[in-house]
Amino acid sequence: MSDSSNTDIYNADLFSGVTAFDTKNFTMAYQLLAPLAIKGNAEALWRVGMMQMNGLGMVKNQSLGFENFLQAAGKGHAFAHHMLGVAYMTGEGVEKDIVQSIKWFKKGAKFGISGPMYTLGMLFEDGKEVKQDLEKAQYWFDKADRVE
Repeated sequence: MSDSSNTDIYNADLFSGVTAFDTKNFTMAYQLLAPLAIKGNAEALWRVGMMQMNGLGMVKNQSLGFENFLQAAGKGHAFAHHMLGVAYMTGEGVEKDIVQSIKWFKKGAKFGISGPMYTLGMLFEDGKEVKQDLEKAQYWFDKADRVE
């Protein structure tokens, strides 16, 4: 088989796996995406991580989901950065660490996605996990509002 045929199959599996994930056919999504995640595809790593973290179509394995988020983030996947922030904030798959959480949310915010920005705003507004700082909270809320 030529390289272009392998690439076509790879892309077809990724597209089909993403479609299966988006339509909540998690068993099929995992069958298609897991081999691509093993090969290091960032989108597949993130989606497999989501399934593992939340027990979608499989037994929940948060530590494995966290590892897949870490690999996807290492390959520049924006939403993986956000999910690492969530994991550190909630202690899902990793020991709770608000400093690490904020670090990952800030990295996610650099990709221009609003989720980590809103979360940072809420953390600073709430003042339970970190010292309340309404100025920082407003900064992150304003930044998130400009994304949309």
